[in-house]
Formats: sequence, C-alpha cells, structure tokens
Amino acid sequence: MNDFKNRQSAEILKSVYKNAEMAYESSGDVLKYCVNSKLRSEISAERERYRSVASQARAELVRRGSVPKTYPVFTRAMAKMGIGMKAMQDPSSQSLAEMMVRGTTMGIIDMSHALNSSGKAEERIRNDAAALLKREQQFCDNLKKYL
Repeated sequence: MNDFKNRQSAEILKSVYKNAEMAYESSGDVLKYCVNSKLRSEISAERERYRSVASQARAELVRRGSVPKTYPVFTRAMAKMGIGMKAMQDPSSQSLAEMMVRGTTMGIIDMSHALNSSGKAEERIRNDAAALLKREQQFCDNLKKYL
C-alpha cells in the first residue's frame, strides 16, 4: 500500500513540476511582448511563483528517487513559436492575458487530472496540489480584467 501511495504522490508531483516549468518558460516568453506595467507585474509575480513551485516539486521528486520530466522539447518549441506569432500579430494586453489564461487553464486541467486519478496519494501532497490549483484559478481570475 505504501509503495502505491508513493507512486500516486510522485504522479502528482510530476504533473506539478512539468506544468510549473512550462508555465515559467511560457510566461517569460509572454513578458517579452508585454508593455502594460500592471499586467507585466501580475505575470512576473506569477512567474516567480512558478519558478518556486517547480524548484520545490523537483527537489521532492529527486528526494524520492524519481526523475522529474519536463514537456518534450518539441512541445516547448511549439509553445514558444506560438506565443511569438500571436504576440507579433496582436501584442495587446488583452491578447497576452488571453494567452496566459489559456495556458494556465491547460495546466489546471492537467494537474486536476493527476490529482483526481491519485486519490490514495499522501494527504500533504494532495493538499499542496489543491492549493496550487486554487492559486492558478485566482491567477486566471486576476487576468480577466485585461480581457
């Protein structure tokens, strides 16, 4: 049972790490085009949270003897290219906020799936992931004022 619980906890941590790492990279790409100081500040603050969350999740995975996995290089390159193309077409605050909301929503879906399919994971890991999901939803809500 304990091994099963550990595997489920690791699955949640892997999802958290992968999504936080992707969000960190993508938000940096969005910031290159952001001129609205309030939106820039909002995205920058969240980006720092992503960095911190990714670092913590990675450290916990390594501590447990697991290998943290990021999104494949092709997926990351496509995201970077997509952000660049959309931002060059429409660098408005509305467009940049919309990209961030869409990306954050994809991360919420992925992490929710990991959380929902790992019901026997350690309570602390589940609680931390649930708190992160709540924070991600708050970020989306904060971005809505730019849409």
